[in-house]
Amino acid sequence: MTETQAKTCIYPGCERPAVPPHPMGGPQPSFCDLEEHNVLTAHQERQRLANESSHGAPEGER
Repeated sequence: MTETQAKTCIYPGCERPAVPPHPMGGPQPSFCDLEEHNVLTAHQERQRLANESSHGAPEGER
């Protein structure tokens, strides 16, 4: 058993397991099997979350 087997998706808020490594070798991917969880959308989601937190609470929570 290795730590890579327990690796989770790095998309913000996702707790799904990351895709297993390719059987021919190479590093384990960092994202789960959802097509929309990828480097670009993860970056966009982190930016959205940062903007949301820097602008304070949403209108309904003030």
